[in-house]
Amino acid sequence: MNQLRPHQREAVDAVLRALELPARSTVPEQGLRTQVIMATGTGKTLVATRSAEELRAGRALVLVPSLDLLTQTEAAWREGGRTGRMIGVSSLRSEDVAFPNTTDVEELVNWVRPFDKVTVFATYASLGLGTLERAHQAGLPGWDLIVVDEAHRTS
Repeated sequence: MNQLRPHQREAVDAVLRALELPARSTVPEQGLRTQVIMATGTGKTLVATRSAEELRAGRALVLVPSLDLLTQTEAAWREGGRTGRMIGVSSLRSEDVAFPNTTDVEELVNWVRPFDKVTVFATYASLGLGTLERAHQAGLPGWDLIVVDEAHRTS
């Protein structure tokens, strides 16, 4: 597992504080949210990975803007210390990537549901196509953590 640099440790600690519920409080209807803004190449993906681990997020959804970033981000999460099953929601096939990918709703539900710890990587297009929404309607469990990577592109 990669050692965090001081600025990365500070960012992870800030994420943990932002997503911590005070005693006897309830989660807001829209959930808890925070934003990490860091320069290119300073370790945002490692901060996200380590935050997921330290939050003990069993089911994590990671959204990225492109198929290239989907495969790159999965590898970075694995390298950053994320364990458990990794699944992609994309048209990529096994000869293209080292982890299973699907766009089939039932297959996605069947792949995810048995695991307490799973990380699903999807592109923004998957949201636009309604794949994840239909999967939730078909029984896909909710997420402990959702990471929207490269969010500046979502504006």
